Amino acid sequence: MLVDLRATGLLRAVGHDPTLAARPDPVAIEVEGETLDVPLTVRFPATSIEPPRDIPSSDREKMRENLLGRDVLDANRHPAVEFRGRYSGTLDAGRLAGDLSIRGALRRLEMPVSIRREGDAFVATGTWEGRLTDLGVKPFKALLGALKLEDWARLRLDARLGPPGDR
Repeated sequence: MLVDLRATGLLRAVGHDPTLAARPDPVAIEVEGETLDVPLTVRFPATSIEPPRDIPSSDREKMRENLLGRDVLDANRHPAVEFRGRYSGTLDAGRLAGDLSIRGALRRLEMPVSIRREGDAFVATGTWEGRLTDLGVKPFKALLGALKLEDWARLRLDARLGPPGDR
């Protein structure tokens, strides 16, 4: 899962539009037939969400500290982000719909998903776009608001699904 964010404010030029990356705990899905209605639970430990690698390590650490801190994910009280829902569709395309739990609160999330075959695996991609506050997250602000995040986020699903034992 990738999370695209946008910087704004007077010092936007010294900031950047960060993309956070999160790798979930392993998920097993059984597929039978052409039409699918598959329950799905995906869990991300908050500590697995990574700031962009293309910024200086000191900035990465500050961003990570803010991300896990009380004002954003509050990882001490809510150590995981979890999605519980269903994929409905075919092995070509469908819809992922369910509840995303962030900071202990459920938010409804739906996204169209496209699937393509790559060898023995399938690659599923999808996008949701909305506001950080829709997800229960307060946009980050620093330097008295001169550098801050816009109240906007894009969640991008990019999942490789392979046969059992394939990692």
